[in-house]
Amino acid sequence: MDPLRIIQQTSERQLGLVLVEQVRAAGLTRSALRHSVACDRFERLTRRVLRARGAPPSDRQSVLAAVLDASPRAFACGATAAALWGVPGYRLTPVHVARPAGLTGRRSDLATLHELADLRAEHVTVLDHVPIVRPELVVLQLCASEHPDRAARALDNLWRRRLTSGSSLRRTLDELAKQGRNGVRAMRELLDERGDDYVPPDSNLERRFEAVLRQACEPGMRRQVACGDDRWVGRVDFRDPQLPLVVEVQSELYHSALTDRAADAARVAALRSAGFEVVEVSEEQVWHRPAEVVQAVRAARRRLTTLPPESVAPAAETAKRTRGQVGVGGRWGQATSTTRPVWSLATRPVSEASNASSADSTRPALSRRRNGSPTNT
Repeated sequence: MDPLRIIQQTSERQLGLVLVEQVRAAGLTRSALRHSVACDRFERLTRRVLRARGAPPSDRQSVLAAVLDASPRAFACGATAAALWGVPGYRLTPVHVARPAGLTGRRSDLATLHELADLRAEHVTVLDHVPIVRPELVVLQLCASEHPDRAARALDNLWRRRLTSGSSLRRTLDELAKQGRNGVRAMRELLDERGDDYVPPDSNLERRFEAVLRQACEPGMRRQVACGDDRWVGRVDFRDPQLPLVVEVQSELYHSALTDRAADAARVAALRSAGFEVVEVSEEQVWHRPAEVVQAVRAARRRLTTLPPESVAPAAETAKRTRGQVGVGGRWGQATSTTRPVWSLATRPVSEASNASSADSTRPALSRRRNGSPTNT
């Protein structure tokens, strides 16, 4: 086959780029290569990398050029790899490139080079024609270079999109962890906080709510849990692991329309009829008035813990039985909302509910429902 045809096919697979070594391997002599560059068939980016004429320049092409220039076994890494994997907040440039330690002493003007020990074939892959480290290694590198909160957000993003998992992250950490390697301790702490069955937050709003509880030293809550009694009601934002308490965080984007509010009201009513305490908080409160959110959750927990044990135990016991679906009564348990009183805090604004005293259960603002009929106590 014609050497120029081979070179053209190679450049098409590499975003318009080709190595001088690949050109020579295709059969083009040094003088022919110099002639091709002189007549603008190729543009020389570095001593080792050429760009075919007509290939449009792009940031992704710049990343691949830096990878090719660094070494035949080099890979995009760090913040550059995070951007390639689609993690928000990261950019492709300036380019960061990793290569096995001791492979070569090449320097590059196109990238910041990182030499990694114990880099294995299973730690790297190819994404859209660009050799790149896998998401698990990206997380480890970000734990070494970024603020812990930013690294945690990147981890959650990759985990939520199923690019990583608890088991794959721990396996990579065990393979690469050794004394003196940056990021190991921070990554291990992030994984220990989450556990292998962790469900990452679907939005920044959920992440903010979790941070509000954590900063107030309140116990965490399970996220995105399916709830209902003898029928599935819906997936709630947060559910207390011990108490029949649900928190719904209402965003302005998805819960402000009239139809959204009607659907939310019907869902909340169904949850309450299933025996759950429902606390609704707004996006405004989560971001700008977190104290109200904390007070509402604390008040609900205090009231549920002061109820007689037989009033709370059925819901908690049934929650264990339902596995994916958390509810009370129905085919998994016979206790329903008709067999015990259910306290409702979410019928009032959060600011009012937060001021209610847990010891005073006789205030008219609270309602006790028996057999589905509210009566003032």
